[in-house]
Amino acid sequence: MTSLQLITDTPAETIIFLACVFLAGIVRGCIGFGFSALLVVSTSLFVSPLLVVPLLVLLEIVASLHMLFSIWRDTLWKFLVFMTVGSLIGIPIGLAILSLSPQATLELIVSGIIFIMTAILLGGFTYKGALNKSILTATGIIAGVFGGVAAAGGLVAATFLASAAFPVKNIRATMVVFIFIMEIIFIAGATATDVYNEKVFNSFLVASLPMFLGIILGMKLFRYLDERKLRLLILIVLSLLSIIGLAKAL
Repeated sequence: MTSLQLITDTPAETIIFLACVFLAGIVRGCIGFGFSALLVVSTSLFVSPLLVVPLLVLLEIVASLHMLFSIWRDTLWKFLVFMTVGSLIGIPIGLAILSLSPQATLELIVSGIIFIMTAILLGGFTYKGALNKSILTATGIIAGVFGGVAAAGGLVAATFLASAAFPVKNIRATMVVFIFIMEIIFIAGATATDVYNEKVFNSFLVASLPMFLGIILGMKLFRYLDERKLRLLILIVLSLLSIIGLAKAL
């Protein structure tokens, strides 16, 4: 009888990975994004992004399904349509980079993308221009590329929506739906790039429970915690993790 093959190599790595999934699930339940970014930068220290990113896509789909019905009315549907069109262009580009890049280069790209996006958010960037079709589509393209290569498309869209000063509940709802749509597109494109294997699917099954537990806890905490302080803390953690990832890749 063969042991269950996972994307981690040792029991210790598996425990650390599942703990990261649980903590990232809490974040996802609270603010609607950051799950993939937290996991990809923390686990890339001991697992290849080529294995982590496809796994995160499966987890994000299940996470979004769990949250969809509770945020449906708060979603910014008009903006979402054009961002989705853009992501249809960007995700195949990101997938090509993910499947063709050497691991060291991929780790550098992933950490670099997340560091840049968190730095922009921490810097308090504010978009004051018109929210027209072109801007929304361009945002979707960039989010699609970053989502395909680093599972960080949510950070791009969140950066844009947050900078446009939308209410927190609308940003949270729109991010959940947009991430769900992007991951469906990712899987459709990934069938041609052979990024899914037995290790990824096994790890998905094992990681689903701690993710769900984290999301449930996060959704409860959302009612009581100061969301702005929580988001600031998460961005600081993301920055530190991405710096560590950059150092490791270099």
